[in-house]
Amino acid sequence: MRAVEPLTLYCVPHAGGSARSFTRWRRELPPAVRAQPLEIAGKGLRSREPRQATLREAAADLARRVDPPGRYALFGHSMGGLLAYETARALHALGRPAPEFLLVAATRPPHLLGDSPYGPLLELGDDDALLDALAGHGRIPPEVRRSPMRHRFVPVIRGDLALVVGHRPDATPEPVPGDLVTWYGTGDPDTPPEVMAGWRHYTLGEHRVEGFDGGHFFPHECFGEVAARLACLAQR
Repeated sequence: MRAVEPLTLYCVPHAGGSARSFTRWRRELPPAVRAQPLEIAGKGLRSREPRQATLREAAADLARRVDPPGRYALFGHSMGGLLAYETARALHALGRPAPEFLLVAATRPPHLLGDSPYGPLLELGDDDALLDALAGHGRIPPEVRRSPMRHRFVPVIRGDLALVVGHRPDATPEPVPGDLVTWYGTGDPDTPPEVMAGWRHYTLGEHRVEGFDGGHFFPHECFGEVAARLACLAQR
């Protein structure tokens, strides 16, 4: 049986997350998948760099950092799903080879973003009030709210939410080459399967919708099942 070349999976984290969100993925994913986190400017390992003004500018910057040795795919969680989709568009505009698939998790399709609930939250001047509201909606892990270092996280979270609030999707969906897989958590009320099915307008290839028993952070809470499914995708 012919060995399958490992797949490089470029991973974009949720709002408030960083490349460190995928530390376990880098250590423990099966050999068929090599996780390669992408970090947007202004946070994490790139915290000294100025942030891009818009989500599309951030995605264009990420596209220039995608340099796979062979097979590759894109993964994005929550806000990272929007960034991964826009990164795929930017790669296409640059004339670069398309990813084998785009995988978005717990991300509403652009045309269903509607009025972002994050706008009013960003107006909350009190950091703890902002974290309470986000934790109440399941949009940040509870440990962030309890952390004594939370004052360091808040500027990052505010910057990420500002990218989402300021994002203006195209009036008509722009499909990207390659297959598109959408994952949702059955306990996440913001991304039910009927909403995730709307991503079918954003690909020229096959579209699949798959669920996990978990909430908004199922990509990390359900690591074993996530790893198994990633291995299957890499070996198709």
